Amino acid sequence: MIRALIIEDEAPARERLAQLLADSATPCAVAGAIDSIAAAGKWLRANPAPDLILADIQLGDGLSLDFFRAVPPPCPVVFVTAHDEYLLEAFATHGIAYLLKPVKRAELDAALAKYRGLGRHFAGSLAALAASLAAPAVAPRQRILAQRGNTHQPVAIADVAYFFSENKLTFLLTRTGERCLVNEPLATLATELSPAQFFRVNRNYLAHVAAVKSFSSVGKGRLSVQLLPRPTEEILVSQENASAFRAWAGR
Repeated sequence: MIRALIIEDEAPARERLAQLLADSATPCAVAGAIDSIAAAGKWLRANPAPDLILADIQLGDGLSLDFFRAVPPPCPVVFVTAHDEYLLEAFATHGIAYLLKPVKRAELDAALAKYRGLGRHFAGSLAALAASLAAPAVAPRQRILAQRGNTHQPVAIADVAYFFSENKLTFLLTRTGERCLVNEPLATLATELSPAQFFRVNRNYLAHVAAVKSFSSVGKGRLSVQLLPRPTEEILVSQENASAFRAWAGR
């Protein structure tokens, strides 16, 4: 029996997915049906991991793709959407199938069959399948080479409060306030650091969770984040990333 979590903000679509799962040739049970990224974060923290997630991409409080990048899901995901422009991102973000609305029974059955087939391929262990999708391709970085003047020094990732971009250069700030130049772009660092520890707060900042002192709403769905050591500018999280940031900060 596949235990599926549905994340869909439209009630008719949520009910249709639940009915399609109930009528499927593959035995399925709806473990939960929720309507937002915020609710997804709470549900995943409070309940045993489902076997499969069926998630709409564009939800009322952000993109599920952003949420799953920040908080890797405990199982594979079938993305359900009315849009086709997220296809490549979906398969790079724990997705095993991409279904366009309105979802057809045959397409959902094929996605469920694919899930079961992948489980058999992974030595019959669906836990191994989930782990293979959620685990990074390489171990997260433990240290980074930084520069002060002509001196290069290794800095432990655990000592970094945040990385930031300034005048097209990348810097790190340690928890003790030491600023160093880093010869790697934020985009590269974001893929190599543990997503449980670091979050791409905005275009210019990649912050360690221990550096987040607090955050508050500032209108239009955005968040203002207070980091330590204190930056020289206000750090804002966009409306699109706010829910994923909340989930990451509270995980």
